[in-house]
Amino acid sequence: MSDRILLSIPIIFCLFLTGCAHYALNANYMGPKPLPEEVRKAFSYQKDNVLYKEKILEENETYAIKQIEFTSTKNILPFDHDIIIHYYDIHGNEKRPVIMVLPILGGSYKITKDFASYFSEHGYPSVLVLRQKEYKKLRYIDTIDITLKQIVFDLMQVIDWIETQEDLDREKIGAFGVSMGGIKGSLISALDDRIDASVIALAAGDIPYLLTHSKEEGIIEEKNKFLKEKDLKPDELYGSLGEMITCDPMNYAEYIDAKNVLMILALFDKIVPYAKGKELREKIGQPETIVLFSGHYTAYPYIFYIKRESLKFFRKKFEG
Repeated sequence: MSDRILLSIPIIFCLFLTGCAHYALNANYMGPKPLPEEVRKAFSYQKDNVLYKEKILEENETYAIKQIEFTSTKNILPFDHDIIIHYYDIHGNEKRPVIMVLPILGGSYKITKDFASYFSEHGYPSVLVLRQKEYKKLRYIDTIDITLKQIVFDLMQVIDWIETQEDLDREKIGAFGVSMGGIKGSLISALDDRIDASVIALAAGDIPYLLTHSKEEGIIEEKNKFLKEKDLKPDELYGSLGEMITCDPMNYAEYIDAKNVLMILALFDKIVPYAKGKELREKIGQPETIVLFSGHYTAYPYIFYIKRESLKFFRKKFEG
């Protein structure tokens, strides 16, 4: 048995006992690269006065959930759309750090709401940014690049709204996302310096690779439709998508400050492949990272652990 295998046995044994491995920030990290002016200009827009609609959805002894709705004033899509958020407004007038909670690609909001309520119950008002139903009008793969760019503009406008709230601390804005929410979180963390701390979970970069290799049934279906319509062979797909998609976390990762990031990856993830999550981590600069001993969906039993570690990270960044 080789020395390498002998050395790996204790690590594997610890993984089975604890279910995860925790890595600190790279001690030699030198800081992020500055955002190039051409990228900054590409994601700049005129901030206009916006009329916000508000209504209370529910309330408990800790917070009220308010639905905030407003029309996007920056559109690169062929139709207008509204931005809808659920604001977990903690009672009282104390100025507090705030966490943007970004949802997964589809399905219910159950898990996302669970995180939003958890952060709010522990002192951090949350802003859950709902998915845009209008985006379903678009062809999925053909328009994914322009859709990702519009998502960035939408999130920037949500931050504009946060800055209008007197009881939210504009100097302490966090972003939390799992899976597609983590991809959104990595994009906004790179492209908007108003994000001060990010938890990027079960996410990765290289969108063309994710679309080509993901085992997610919905993605496979869209991929096969795209191949048929474009008369492409499967081995031509990655190159074709690479020419189409520029709004990719991997392209902007080096502009994220690794000191302000906690990554959570799943070692056996086949939906968002672990290798690409690890590659994104390297591009960011090796931030603090937790590796779960699970797949994408089998990470569900770790939810309480992810909540606890995410809260601990935000407290470290917001309160020292």
